[in-house]
Amino acid sequence: MRERLALQRILRQNNAGFTLIEVLVAMVIIMVGLFGLLEAVGIATGQNMKNQQRDEAVFIGEERMADLMRRPFSLISTTTLKVPSRIRGTDKPFVVERKAEQMSTTDSYEFIVRVGWSYKNMSSHHEVRSMRTYVGGK
Repeated sequence: MRERLALQRILRQNNAGFTLIEVLVAMVIIMVGLFGLLEAVGIATGQNMKNQQRDEAVFIGEERMADLMRRPFSLISTTTLKVPSRIRGTDKPFVVERKAEQMSTTDSYEFIVRVGWSYKNMSSHHEVRSMRTYVGGK
């Protein structure tokens, strides 16, 4: 009888808390969830950076195209230049290629501005095209 009472007392005491196994399983489940959340934050940050670089490349391309459209035909040449990035935390410049190709008619030119950049060893580019006709002395 005493043994039975002692066993019941021990069983009652064990039911009051968590076992070590239960605590370890709970910690593993929480860690898996946190690692998944951390990966999602990393992916979101990378996508945000790609979007910022693309937006800046579009802005640079439009700016360079507007510059080409304002210039007299005698000052237009094919060039390649590097434009520093304005995005915080990036040190790779944008590579801008400007071309002026004469169309089949002698008085029309196609202007091409290609802006290239790289992020995490992947290259991308944005291209702007426009056409301009030579009128008189302009």
